Amino acid sequence: MDLEKIFFGGAITATLIFIILSMTGNTDLIEDKSWAIEETCLGSHSSDISHTHSSLSIIIDGTEQYIPQNIGIQDSECPDGMRGIHTHDDSGRLHIETPSQVPAPIGAFFNIWGEAFNSGQILDNKENSEYEVLMYVNGEINEEYENYIMLDNDVIEIHYQQK
Repeated sequence: MDLEKIFFGGAITATLIFIILSMTGNTDLIEDKSWAIEETCLGSHSSDISHTHSSLSIIIDGTEQYIPQNIGIQDSECPDGMRGIHTHDDSGRLHIETPSQVPAPIGAFFNIWGEAFNSGQILDNKENSEYEVLMYVNGEINEEYENYIMLDNDVIEIHYQQK
């Protein structure tokens, strides 16, 4: 068998896998969304930066989840500073700090944290026939999920609850 046929067969197989995963909604293997703010690494707090805050609560089946302190502080991507979105304590207060105005999607925080969040999943909890993922921003349902750009003083609640 010649090399051209092997490559052609591999391309067809990869395309079929992509189509099947897309059609079944199982896009975990093909989505790798990231945002510019994830690249921000600040050495310290200073008056020259944009500094806003949002509040995040995650409620799984009626129980509020713990959001750890120091997410995005001196991590592997920013060993000597703070990422563009980070926590200082376990209150759920998200600090959004950048050298200039940079959009801060909530999904970027979850990427920095290393946890999953989208319209079908929060942390290890996936939507199914009995449970759904809902997001509220300032008391109103919001369907932007991970793409929602956080604003100063936003109150964000993500619920995993029975339908």
